[in-house]
Amino acid sequence: MVTGRERGMATAISQEAKKLGVSRGMPIFLIKKQFPEVLVVDSNYRSYSEFASRMFEIVRRFTPLVEEYSIDECFADLTNVLNPEKMAQEIKQTLKRELGLTFSIGLASTKVIAKIASKWNKPDGFTVIRHSDIRTFLKDLQIGKVWGIGPATSMHLRKHGIQTALNLIDRPKQWVEANLSKPELERWKELQGEQVYKVHAELGEKQVSIQRTRSLSKTANKEIIFSELSNNIENACANARADKLKSRKIYIFLKTQTFRYKRAEVRLTSPTNSPTTVLNAIRASFDSIYDLGVEYRATGVTLSELSSTESTQNDLFGEVLKNQKKDILFETIDKLERRYGKNTIQLGSSLKSSRMRKTKPNKPLWILSLGEVV
Repeated sequence: MVTGRERGMATAISQEAKKLGVSRGMPIFLIKKQFPEVLVVDSNYRSYSEFASRMFEIVRRFTPLVEEYSIDECFADLTNVLNPEKMAQEIKQTLKRELGLTFSIGLASTKVIAKIASKWNKPDGFTVIRHSDIRTFLKDLQIGKVWGIGPATSMHLRKHGIQTALNLIDRPKQWVEANLSKPELERWKELQGEQVYKVHAELGEKQVSIQRTRSLSKTANKEIIFSELSNNIENACANARADKLKSRKIYIFLKTQTFRYKRAEVRLTSPTNSPTTVLNAIRASFDSIYDLGVEYRATGVTLSELSSTESTQNDLFGEVLKNQKKDILFETIDKLERRYGKNTIQLGSSLKSSRMRKTKPNKPLWILSLGEVV
C-alpha cells in the first residue's frame, strides 16, 4: 500500500511496497504504471494527527524532554535516566501495546547517530550505538544515508573521496572547515559522538531559531530560485505559528553549484510569523545576492530573535496591528492545512517550486530517536 494519491507522489509506503521498489516521493502515475499491484490511497491527515498526539503523549510519560521531529518521529533526551536502554525498551513496548503499531528505535549519544540507529533494523528494530561502537556502525554506511546530507552534498563529498560516514569523520577538522559548510561541520562532530544538536523539548529550553533549507535541481532561473526560497519561508513561518513564535531577524542564503554561499540578513521593525511580511522584507536583499547567470543548488532561511506571540507589543506606527490582521488570515490557512493536508493553500510566489516538486521524485548523552511508524 502507498499513501499520497491526493498529492501526486508517495508520502508513506508499506514494507511490501518498498520491497517491490517503490520509494518515497515517487510520482503516483509512475507507481501505477510500474507496480499495478500496489494499492494507492489518499493520506488520512486527521488519523495521522490523532495517532501522532497519542504517540508523543506516551513518550512524555517517561520523559518530558521530547522533541516532535515529524508526524511519526521524535527525539527524547534520556541522559539523566538511570538505565536509558531499559527505558527505551519500555517506551517501545508501551507504544506497541497501546497503539498496536511497530516502531523502530535508536539510542545513541547524539541526534545524528541516534537517527542512524533508528533506521538500522527497521521496521521493528531496537539498536543501541555506544561511543565505542560508532566506527563499526559508520564503516559501511553510505554518506548519503546520514541524516541531513542530501544528494547534492553527497555528490560533493564523493568527489573528495568520501564514500562512507567513516570516511567523513576520519578527515581532520581543518579539512572539514576549509571544504565544507557549517552544517556539514556540525554533522562531522555529531558523527564522532560530540553533541551539537540538542533536544528542543516543548517544556525544555527556549527555542533559538527556526531553519528551513532545501536543495533544488541546479538552475540560474531567478524566478525558480526565489520560488524555492519562498517555499522555505512559508514552511518556516508555519512552524513558527505552530510554536506560537514570531521572529524579528531574518537570515537567507543561496548556495551556488560550486558550493559558494551568498548570504543576507534583514532586521524587521516588529516580530512576525507572516510569510508575506518576510518576503516583502527580504526581496531587496535577495536581489542583491542573486547573480545573473550563476547556477544555484539550494536556498535557505533562518528565523531568529524569536519571541512569544503573546508578548508582542504595539508599536508607534501601527505595524503590529497590520500584522495582527495577517495573523487571522494565516491562522485560517493553518486550520485548513491541518484538515486537508500541507500546501492546500500556498502563496503565488511558491507555486513554481511546488509544481516542479510534484513532477519529480525526491532525493555520554543518550538521545532516543523514535523512527517512522509501520
